[in-house]
Parts: sequence; structure tokens; C-alpha cells
Amino acid sequence: MANKCAICGAEINLFQTQKLADKNCICRKTCRKKGFKTFDYVHADLYGVKAHLAQVDRGTKLWNYYFVPRIKTKDKTQKLKRFGSPVYVAEDLGLMAYIQNDYKFMIFGKTTRACVYRIADLRAYNYEERIENNSGDSKPQKKSFVRMAFINTEGMSEISVEMSNIKAFQKLQKYFDTLFGVQKTLGNASNIWKAQAAAIKSAAAGVSAAIRGDTDASEKVGDAIESLDAAIYGDRTELIRRADEALAAFNGYSDS
Repeated sequence: MANKCAICGAEINLFQTQKLADKNCICRKTCRKKGFKTFDYVHADLYGVKAHLAQVDRGTKLWNYYFVPRIKTKDKTQKLKRFGSPVYVAEDLGLMAYIQNDYKFMIFGKTTRACVYRIADLRAYNYEERIENNSGDSKPQKKSFVRMAFINTEGMSEISVEMSNIKAFQKLQKYFDTLFGVQKTLGNASNIWKAQAAAIKSAAAGVSAAIRGDTDASEKVGDAIESLDAAIYGDRTELIRRADEALAAFNGYSDS
């Protein structure tokens, strides 16, 4: 019995079908291939898949518009940071890209697609180790990965990136910790503690205002949450500004 792709409407047999978590089906030949190989289709619903395909379509355009010209630029202010094979960071734009390269045959016919995220939306970057069996290897190999999670993101909001070793992860960790201003060293531990203590005090004041029924209670609570968030994750205001400007400029270009 044939199924119908919930995205393009094509009739598909069992082998051509990718089932989703909500019992919908999409075609493997066309629609599934528009997304990333690492996207979890099995546990995604139709809304999530459509969001991911839109994410890839827009992300690839952003990659070609902003990132490709920066790969070989001599302008030091526009130099990309690269982590592992697929992660590129454009600090001057407040954006980062996770890419997938595809080839028509062997190493020929290369195409690149991308998911682009705001750096400020990166909430976690945690080290993981996995034991994997590589084809042709008699012994299982221990591999290093970083799992990166993003907020405010529809589609693929979590990615796992293979690192060469734990030192490569530590380099990535140090970069983002420094960028966000949350590096945990003896030299700044006191400053971090003071910021967190002040944020907690502000949050308590916001809650008290809400209990009293102050007219500006909601504003105080909102400010308190932002203060606590910055104390834990670092002040990302400048990164947000850069990303918003870059995305607004891109929207203006793509709409013209």
C-alpha cells in the first residue's frame, strides 16, 4: 500500500518512506534529502521537519552570503573560527554555522548546505565520549564530541560535532567561555560570584514587587530574569546586536 509524502504529495512505497513521530510520512528521495543527515526524523513531527527544511534553506543562503566570502578573507576582523570540520563562527556577525558537505560522486560535485545560528543562542557546549566501531577496524574506537544546544531555534536546535580529542574540545570551550565572559578561572571567580549574587538579589526584589502588586512589577521581574541570565551565561547583548544587524541586512538583500 502506497503512502503519500506529507510535504510534496508524492506517492511512495515502504522503502521510499520516512515515518515521523506523529505518524506522518515524508519521501526519502526528495524531501528528507533536503535536510541534514544528522537531523532526528524518527522523533520529529511534521511541523519540526518543515521547520528544519526551512532552517536549511535559509541557512544555506546565509552561508553563501556571509560565510563563504570570509573563508579566504585577509581582513582579520572578519576571520572565521573553525571547530571540528563543520562548525564556523563569524564573531563579527554574531552568527555561527553548522555545515554538511555532499558530493555527487566521490569527491566531485560538492555542494554545501548549512544551519546558521545566533552565537548568543548557544546555551550549552558539553563534552561527550562515545565508543564506535569503524568499518574495517577490529577494535572499537573512543571518539570525542561536543554537544551544542541552542535556544530560540526551530528545526535542529541541538548538534553533535566530532572533535579530534579532548584538547580540541577544551579549545572550543575556552573560546566560548571567554567570548561570553564566563570563563571559570581563579582570577575572575570573585567577579562572577558578585554578578550572580547581585542578580539573585535583583530577582528577589522583582518577586517582592510582584507580591506587593507594584505597577511596575512585571518590568522588574523581567529585568531580574535578564540580570540572572547574564550572570550565569554571560552578557550577550553585543552578540545579539551584531546578529540582528546581520540578519536584517540579509533580509533586505534577499527581499530586493
